[in-house]
Amino acid sequence: MTAGEIIFVPFPHPGHLFPATELCRRLAERNFKITLILPSATSSPPPSLHPLIHTLLLPIADPIRIDPSFLDITLPNFLFHLLADRRDNSSLPLCAVVDEMISWIAATFIDFAVPAVSFFTSSAISSALEHALRQIPASELTGDFALSVEGLPEAVVFNSYDLENHRKSSGPPPFGPRRAQDGRPRRRRDIASTEGAVGLIMNTCADLEGPFLDYVSRVALKPVWAVGPLLPDKVWSTVTSPVRDAEVRAARPDDGHNEAMVLSWLDSKPRGSVVYVSFGSLVGPSDAELEELAAGLEESGRPFVWVIQPGARQHEPNGRPFEAAGSGYFPEGMQERVEGRGMVLKGWAPQLLILTHPSTGGYVCHCGWNSALEAMACGVPVLAWPVRGDQMNNAKLLISQLKVGMPVRKAPGASVSRADVVQGIENLLTDEEMRMRATAVRSVFAGGLPRSSAEALDACLRFVSSNSINEIKKEMSITSQCNCAYS
Repeated sequence: MTAGEIIFVPFPHPGHLFPATELCRRLAERNFKITLILPSATSSPPPSLHPLIHTLLLPIADPIRIDPSFLDITLPNFLFHLLADRRDNSSLPLCAVVDEMISWIAATFIDFAVPAVSFFTSSAISSALEHALRQIPASELTGDFALSVEGLPEAVVFNSYDLENHRKSSGPPPFGPRRAQDGRPRRRRDIASTEGAVGLIMNTCADLEGPFLDYVSRVALKPVWAVGPLLPDKVWSTVTSPVRDAEVRAARPDDGHNEAMVLSWLDSKPRGSVVYVSFGSLVGPSDAELEELAAGLEESGRPFVWVIQPGARQHEPNGRPFEAAGSGYFPEGMQERVEGRGMVLKGWAPQLLILTHPSTGGYVCHCGWNSALEAMACGVPVLAWPVRGDQMNNAKLLISQLKVGMPVRKAPGASVSRADVVQGIENLLTDEEMRMRATAVRSVFAGGLPRSSAEALDACLRFVSSNSINEIKKEMSITSQCNCAYS
């Protein structure tokens, strides 16, 4: 007999599905039955999914350019009918786990007296700084300023560029209802958006983000469980052999060919000599900056693997998005010019294989949280090129707090030149002190997932299985009945 059922609703984008499926596996290993709502066009279930994980597939046209109606209408309606049927058959789940990016979905579960836990796939520093910035009086946010936050490390400060980035990232929500039930604008990755949740699960660990987790716990006024990094178990045992992506993540038609090609190329390079460059699938720099990156990679003389995602949304150096003409930037003719020294890949690349390979010595990245976690878990220092949003805060963690990264820009919002790229790559590969710090961070995971993370997950499951949650369910049921009576 299982310990109970949990319905898991991830945000339907690969960057969110990776940690979501990993968390589902860990829950299933603790004897919980998991029902995973999975968009069918985004990925097929990874080969390592547990027998206790049952997937319900929903069609979605494009997992990158998501139609808002899927999240605003299709998904809530699907969940309503699913829960109504479960209620009629007395088989409602123990609780639900809902991605914070679609926090309004929790309301559907609450209507059925099913407690919801909010799942944060990004960093604690991002949640903490997003909340803290909203608490600073406007009178202190004028001109050029540098502010520290009480209760957070002094090395992490706000400046005028952070405020500008925050304002650009705080416009109308791209998905879901425009306003919450109480009339407040819905906000992304904001602790206040989890008001209806009974607790927060975060994809991080106390060893990496202790001060920021403490801050989130204080302001959330509810349990916070840091259960990450939510990466495949094989990442923790990469002492002698690289991880093969196809073995731990959803397969793609060209995975085998690409992995074999990249592995053979990396095997031919000296230890710690290769620079890996990737900005993820959602956002990227402008064509002008990508041209400077291409020129810098050629001029650097260093071996590199550059992965280009043609569907990524382009942004100006100041973080402002724009619609680029054409199907996306690609440095035509570059592969031939750097043959043997460099590799330019379009689309998918085996990122875990590259980061866990001993030839990889540095990572030029946008500081998306999945990428940041993978870099830290593999002990690879980062040349930080954040584009917008929470990436700016993740870069602060890498650069200012953990000191396992360095900025590529001379100043926030400045354009990146080829000289910046050349100098940044050289610094990245030759800074032995930073490399030692990256290795020290990697040593946190020498014994596998940190004990604090396993204990946090166990504590979360004890909470959702306890008498306390039963009392919460009773209160939710009474509230739901009252709402129906007065509607």
